[in-house]
Amino acid sequence: MATSAALTPPDNADAASSTTNDGDISVCDEGTPSTNCFRLVLLGSSKVGKTALVTRFLDNRFDDKYTPTIENFHRKIYNIRGESYRLDLLDTSGNNPFPAMRRLSLMTGQ
Repeated sequence: MATSAALTPPDNADAASSTTNDGDISVCDEGTPSTNCFRLVLLGSSKVGKTALVTRFLDNRFDDKYTPTIENFHRKIYNIRGESYRLDLLDTSGNNPFPAMRRLSLMTGQ
């Protein structure tokens, strides 16, 4: 069963490549406050459309040819109302022959 979530950023969100660190709060590696860093792990059976959802969300496109996923990591930074937010997306394999890899994916998600 695939995990679904509303992945649409707010209308006033602008994607940015980096932000600055004001120095007095804990930060992620791009200068984003740690409270604004999120990781989403997509899990599901093989060939259900996990990668298609991520591609549609990040690039607003659809690829109609199937390429099996081992594991893909994506990161996007949003500036929303003057604050930076980092979203990490982990697109996992539906047919994972390595149980330790699946366990690690689950432990790193929020």
